[in-house]
Amino acid sequence: MKKLLVIQTDDAYFLFETLRILEESASNLKDYELTVLANATAFTALTRDAVPLVRGITCDVAAVAASTYDISANLSLNEPSWDFHGTLSSQHKLGAWRRSEELHAIDPWTAYLLTLKAKAPFLTFHLRDIYKNILNLRPDLPKSSSRLPIRQIAFGTTTAQLFPVQEQENFLGELASAFPGIPLRDLSEVDLMEDVSRSLYIGPANLSALKFCEAGGRGIFLATSFQGFNLLPYSGDHLLVSGRGSVIRAGSLIRIVDCVANNRDFRDAPYALYSISHDLGCAHITSHNMADDAFPIYQSHLVLWNFLLGLIDVDLEVHKCTSGQLDLVKIQLEVLTKFLRLHDYAIESVEAVHAQARAIAADPISLESNLRNLREVEKVSNDIAATHPYLRPFLDFYRIRRAQNFGSTLVEQSQASFLTYAEEHQALRALQELFSVTLRKNEANI
Repeated sequence: MKKLLVIQTDDAYFLFETLRILEESASNLKDYELTVLANATAFTALTRDAVPLVRGITCDVAAVAASTYDISANLSLNEPSWDFHGTLSSQHKLGAWRRSEELHAIDPWTAYLLTLKAKAPFLTFHLRDIYKNILNLRPDLPKSSSRLPIRQIAFGTTTAQLFPVQEQENFLGELASAFPGIPLRDLSEVDLMEDVSRSLYIGPANLSALKFCEAGGRGIFLATSFQGFNLLPYSGDHLLVSGRGSVIRAGSLIRIVDCVANNRDFRDAPYALYSISHDLGCAHITSHNMADDAFPIYQSHLVLWNFLLGLIDVDLEVHKCTSGQLDLVKIQLEVLTKFLRLHDYAIESVEAVHAQARAIAADPISLESNLRNLREVEKVSNDIAATHPYLRPFLDFYRIRRAQNFGSTLVEQSQASFLTYAEEHQALRALQELFSVTLRKNEANI
């Protein structure tokens, strides 16, 4: 039997999602002796709430370091895990690892995972899909859940900035009036060992709410802004309500709850409403009213990441955009267009470096000039990434990809660098076109 090590030393949320995919993939892993290295604090947080755990979980770093594995996979984002993974004795390493100051993140899904370190504005794909693809596990489409009548409502306290205290009190009073036969309970009072399939949660997306929904409950998650899959369940009949930067009011929210509880279509709502879909091979967010300013950006990300990560081709479904949405797209397009002009020089410079490296007698002045151009493009890329969060994931992705250049000669390094720069150029051009199509379609008054 082969020995498989999965390293997940991030906090409890990441460990929870990792353990869930290993549970779901038990049949695919039956021929492996599985060990999961966890963060002790995160492990304690999960066991305290009686979360089912997979076989082979440990917090003993020394024991893991002393063992030998056929496959080791690091699903962690913290840098110490990269160094630890680099020291392990394993025949095949998946995920990030670092040795002699060189970070290895060879496959695209690992590079995509590492872009989350910069706090991406939204998580385009669910953590479980990212982990499954790093581990080369075949994603399985979850079964659709049936809508059972609500018999209990659980409520989670929300920040006053999103849901003012007085509005929360009004909301609970209106809930009691609208659903007189349904008990209201604080989420902390719900026993997850009980049947919660007829329970509805209303409140912020956090680990406690995630555990509730994974135990079978339904959720209405309240958020200040659209953040994609951050702390949302992987599947199920759930709703994300984004206040779009405004506070949530009791009267509007009670109408949304009424639609969910009685399985009715959503009427006009002042908030952005989202649900979870799986029709693209990976989980993604679908919008009920396309109300968030960032939603057209998310759509463009979804299309391009599907292509870059080797999933399926997805068409961009262009909707009628608001003025705020169009303004945001225009800003991204303007910055991207200017950067692409500069990126042309990067392509020319790396070609020139390759030509100089192959020449019998290289011109050191020309070589240094072109290397200086590449450093300048890299600096501009860093500056844009720091100030434009919707472009940063792609810039970080290719910065990580360019670092996977382990050529031993200048010829090999320049050749590999050219291929990565060319790929990045095509990807950014594609993103530019996705933004442009959105604007053109709206100018035509769709």
